[in-house]
Amino acid sequence: MKTEILNIDDYIQQFDSEKQDLLQAVRKLISELAPEATETINYKMPTFRFNGNLIHFAMFKNHLGIYPGAEAIEFFQKDLIDYKTSKGAIQLPLDKEIPEDLIRKIVNYNLEIFRDKQVPDWKKHHEKWFDAIEKMEQIIARTPLEKTFKWGGDVYVFDGKNVISYAGFKNHFALWFFQGVFLEDEHQVLIAASEGRTHAQRQWRFTDVNEMDEDLILKYINEAIQLVKNGIEFKPVKAPPKTAVGILAEALSNDKYFNEAFYKLSVSKQNEYIIYIDEAKQEKTKITRLEKIKPMILEGKGLNDKYQKRK
Repeated sequence: MKTEILNIDDYIQQFDSEKQDLLQAVRKLISELAPEATETINYKMPTFRFNGNLIHFAMFKNHLGIYPGAEAIEFFQKDLIDYKTSKGAIQLPLDKEIPEDLIRKIVNYNLEIFRDKQVPDWKKHHEKWFDAIEKMEQIIARTPLEKTFKWGGDVYVFDGKNVISYAGFKNHFALWFFQGVFLEDEHQVLIAASEGRTHAQRQWRFTDVNEMDEDLILKYINEAIQLVKNGIEFKPVKAPPKTAVGILAEALSNDKYFNEAFYKLSVSKQNEYIIYIDEAKQEKTKITRLEKIKPMILEGKGLNDKYQKRK
């Protein structure tokens, strides 16, 4: 068995011939559906990327794991009642035929969402910060971090946990520590890039490569790795469910089908609609917004699901 999995071929070769055939069949199915997607290894699993992680899959002793994301699983929950699922995973038993039609629907669903998704171009200013990037590569090489590809850029992880990433921008070069809020930051170099929205992540910015102290950066990275070893991480708290009031509550109570459709949505999507109506100052605006969202809710869409379409 290979000690380092560099690509999907390496991953598949770990298994016996029967499982290899199954993995190749799933790989072929996805690649035919999404020829514009690229293959890689992410989270130590075969991954197809297209403006983000389109889908992952992985082989286990008694099942094939499919990882299309929580949104897709929620959308196809009725199709998945015969399978064991979690927030982001579907388990397909190996003693049953792989449901190719279901995989097709899921991949097409994600393609529709990702096709128009805009991803940040982290390499736009790559040339300007070539020396800084090279220095960071040398520093990272002195650590046990593994490189993965997420959100359009390189992310370095330890034991599967995000530790650090970096990129060059127009006026600065930035390192960001995913759990930076827990670092001691003895030298007071870390900042919250988006006050009020950034919880755990902290940035360290440089305007010149000569400002980058290799030993000091390495010290911060090693401290960040120790956080992972100690199990210290920020755990976001889910927003509690909100209660519909006023014009929305009235509409829900007067229309059985509208009520049923609304409460079939996830709590987060319900909250989005409630806030959308409540934040309107004038009654006229509330009525206009209600008329806009009602057909979306009846179709099972969230407020921000711009590209969803039922299959």
